[in-house]
Amino acid sequence: MAGYGRGKLSVKPDDGSNREYRAGSTMVMGAVGLDGLLIDGGAEGLSLTTTIDLLSQRTTTEQVDALSSSEGSVSRLRVGLEAGRPFPLANGAALLPSLEVGMRQDSGDGETGFGLEVGAALAWNDPQRGIRGELKGHTLVTHIAEEFREQGLALSFAWDPSPTNRGPSLALGHAMRATASGMDALLNPTVLEGLDDASNSHQFKAEFAYGFPAHNNRLTMTPSLAVALAPTGRSYGMAWSLAPYSQQGRTEPWEIALEGKREESNSATSPVDHSLGLRFSLPF
Repeated sequence: MAGYGRGKLSVKPDDGSNREYRAGSTMVMGAVGLDGLLIDGGAEGLSLTTTIDLLSQRTTTEQVDALSSSEGSVSRLRVGLEAGRPFPLANGAALLPSLEVGMRQDSGDGETGFGLEVGAALAWNDPQRGIRGELKGHTLVTHIAEEFREQGLALSFAWDPSPTNRGPSLALGHAMRATASGMDALLNPTVLEGLDDASNSHQFKAEFAYGFPAHNNRLTMTPSLAVALAPTGRSYGMAWSLAPYSQQGRTEPWEIALEGKREESNSATSPVDHSLGLRFSLPF
């Protein structure tokens, strides 16, 4: 990826005058990365996935009258590794433990330093019963801000007994502290910015759906209900979707859905938000 931009930088001196400097400014950036499976262990072997990228950005401004020229540059190197090995159980079930590490090095004229985060997960999958459970945990070992520490724990459960997109399905999830880990948390700056948000302390989510046959058994109509609870508020959702009948699970060639949502905050001054949306998806 490469980019170039040019514009004007407006600077007003803090001396009470109405003078304004408008200096020309340019920005050049470039990034290169690799994301993929290094080792494919199959159904019973060790698999290793990696994410690595390097970004560099340089900004310059021209000299205008008494305002001197300036330049600044930043660079970022990110590396993520995830290892997992499935252990087959009886009746087609399997356990999948995994370990992940995320590393990030920032240099240049902005925020600089090194960060390291590790995470572990244990998933249980039973396709015959349509049950899947997962326990994930992570900790931020070190960060550019020495006083910054973060741990997270998340538990999820899903039940989908039908191999088609018909019948009932249930998904439950509970998270304590931030839920992103290794490959996501440290590598994604937008996640790090929100790690200390109080809404990430505890969160519970639940969703129930049921697919019915429609239009001479060619389509599936699925009403669903969802709820999310957090210390700062709660939300309730209802949806009604329509998709072609699929015998390969809930992967439809297209889907149209009408979705309604109500969001409430524990703050007495915050209003209740209601939304209604129409969504159409066409994977390709």
